[in-house]
Amino acid sequence: MRILFASCLAPILACAASHPAPPPAAAPTPAPAAEPAHAPAPALPGIEAALVDRTVNPCDDFYAFACNGWLAGTQIPPDHARWTRSFDVMEQERQVQLRGILERPAAGEADPAHRQAQGERSVEAQLGDLYAGCMDEERIDRNGLSDLRAEWRALDGVRDARALATAVGRLHRRAVFPLFALTSAPDARDATVVIGILRQGGLSLPDRDYYLKEDQASVRIREDFRAHVEKQLGLAGVPPERAAADARTVLEVETELARSHWTRAELRDPVRTYNRLDLAGLRKAAPRFDWDRYLSAAGAAGITAFSTTTPPMLAAMEGLLRRLPPEAWRAYLRWHVLAEAAAARALPRALSDEAFWFRAHHFTGETAMPERWRHCVELTDDLMGQALGRAYVRRYFTGEARARSQALVGEIEEAMHRSLESRDWMDGLTRQHAEEKLAAVARKIGYPDVWRSYQGLVIRRGDFYWSVRSARAFEERRKLSEIGEPPDPNEWRMTPPTVNAYYSPPMNEIVFPAGILQPPFFTDGANDAVNYGAIGLVMGHELSHGFDDIGRQYDARGNLTDWWSPQVGQEFLRRASCLVQQFSGYLAVDDLTLNGKLTLGENIADLGGLSLAWDAYRASRRGKLPEAPVAGFSPEQQFFLAHAQAWCQLIRPENARMRVVTDTHSPARWRVNGPLSNLPAFQEAFGCHSGDRMVRAERCQIW
Repeated sequence: MRILFASCLAPILACAASHPAPPPAAAPTPAPAAEPAHAPAPALPGIEAALVDRTVNPCDDFYAFACNGWLAGTQIPPDHARWTRSFDVMEQERQVQLRGILERPAAGEADPAHRQAQGERSVEAQLGDLYAGCMDEERIDRNGLSDLRAEWRALDGVRDARALATAVGRLHRRAVFPLFALTSAPDARDATVVIGILRQGGLSLPDRDYYLKEDQASVRIREDFRAHVEKQLGLAGVPPERAAADARTVLEVETELARSHWTRAELRDPVRTYNRLDLAGLRKAAPRFDWDRYLSAAGAAGITAFSTTTPPMLAAMEGLLRRLPPEAWRAYLRWHVLAEAAAARALPRALSDEAFWFRAHHFTGETAMPERWRHCVELTDDLMGQALGRAYVRRYFTGEARARSQALVGEIEEAMHRSLESRDWMDGLTRQHAEEKLAAVARKIGYPDVWRSYQGLVIRRGDFYWSVRSARAFEERRKLSEIGEPPDPNEWRMTPPTVNAYYSPPMNEIVFPAGILQPPFFTDGANDAVNYGAIGLVMGHELSHGFDDIGRQYDARGNLTDWWSPQVGQEFLRRASCLVQQFSGYLAVDDLTLNGKLTLGENIADLGGLSLAWDAYRASRRGKLPEAPVAGFSPEQQFFLAHAQAWCQLIRPENARMRVVTDTHSPARWRVNGPLSNLPAFQEAFGCHSGDRMVRAERCQIW
């Protein structure tokens, strides 16, 4: 799932956003050698006093205090790179729920409640056909290579630059993205209209650094990647000598592209990544690439308004077009078609296995592939998420839960209003603009008010490979059709069952899918302290993104514009630099420290979110009797325990190392200890004193 210009609570693979946001990384805690055959049982709602390690001083290491009992009694399931008490446990339960929804139509049984809605029976049948097709491994093993080779044959005509542009456009139309990616988003300088966005892309490894660094580990990964491509091509029937040559070509092309890419920290700068140009500008930047043929093949003919995140990418394309022969381009395109199909598990098992094990060895540390049904549930959610989400909401998300969530978001917004009023470093005019932006924030809770139509989508139960291509093409066509139109206020960039949340600067909206509004984040019957410490933090986190180092550069209407007076803007940057310095000093894994610039936005949101949730909780209790202690913990202590225990996490070293490079979120340990060490309310709740490790001498504070 690709989410543009949004800030997520927890990272989703390819949540390629202003701060791209799988749940949060953590400082690695080694998993026991023996791993369970099944995932741990779901955690109990709210805080669990039994998990608290009372031998640890909470003022020394609150994460260890809150989580050591869970860490000691939990193992990472073999098919996971990390295991989090909140996100991953919730995801497992959600997958079971979605499986229950999908198995009925997959078996040809209609859900009576679903049939009552006019016109939905066909959508339900499509869900069942997509899921059933994904589960039919025998047919996939029998047909997968013939499907792949049919796509490859279509690339045989790439014999010049014009044919290359057509081939790239056709692949982009089906969401296979060699060279770069084309999508849509509101114009950052005029949020009333959607334009085309050209993003840097075309790489197979997780980040540019894996192609460019010369340390021993990076060199080894590149060599293993070349061998992996060669093996995959061989498994697909390519003769050995040609497979070896094509693998070298793929690495050469991707390395050249990587040299033109900006770092992830650089991509967090919305001014740097806004580079508006028209079709004539594209032709000038890369004249050898036939943009008219490309756009026509991509289903985007007639589009003339674009922005590119990375202008050097276009120059690199031009250089490659000048230098590479057609056979090199055919090899590069064939590889990307194969890699995407293998990731979808739409090819014979040997290719999907090889793709998994390469990724596991270097980037995740997993020791087993996810069960087929889990993969098929996630893929169906990715491809038809609103249709599946509608059934999920009917079963698992009540109107009462939506209303309570709306009310809680309102309280968090009131807390932000109080925060803005109390910032003595803001002048009156800047504060006024901030208040206008806060008042304009749109809330999306649980599910869309207007459900997406899947009219025109065709799914073939007996042809999974084709169905994946059809569904991806349907979504790409929908996104590109938005270009030139006003942004759709009913657009959701996450599906309703998603266990996550996000803020979008161009839309100035906070979005909380039904999937995250569940225990342990949102628990019926728990003390208010627990819910404010868990889901209140989530809501405060997303609202704070509107005023983090990226979000603050967008105004109330979603336009990228500087509404800060120079003095106040400099003061914000000074306060933000405090967090950069703080988090850059934290060890992530082995000898790798965090990149405080890369994680700055999420760190601001964590600190701001906790502050807002705490203030909202205190305001909600005025005039009420104190809440009851739990296991000797006061309500104030329960608030911070609920927050910390939601982030208890184990992570494999391979995954922790990758996330240092790729993840805009700090590791879980520091998402707890980092913000709390700046909060006097936490220190008062647990009786911490100056000199304790959880009391920073230089307190960082923004909101």
